Amino acid sequence: MIGTLIGVLLVLSLGTRATDAVRVRQQEIVLRKLPVGEAAAFYEVLRRRMWKVRFLRLVALLSVLVIISARGRLRARHPTQPPASTPAATEPAPRR
Repeated sequence: MIGTLIGVLLVLSLGTRATDAVRVRQQEIVLRKLPVGEAAAFYEVLRRRMWKVRFLRLVALLSVLVIISARGRLRARHPTQPPASTPAATEPAPRR
């Protein structure tokens, strides 16, 4: 379970990093084409957007951790027990 979770988080983080690298490259190309004044204004917009994205990713990660923690605590408080077998279910059927 934990290994699978770590694997999923690793794949997601690598994919996110690759996506971010592509976006940054595209934004650098746009910034090079703009005049200095417009590039500075566009850069400020990009910086605010980047902080917002980072904050939302942090919130999502914390939410997942809280859910996993709550699930673990619920399992510890209320362990699942297998259903009790009834004697009639374990006895062989009568022959006719």
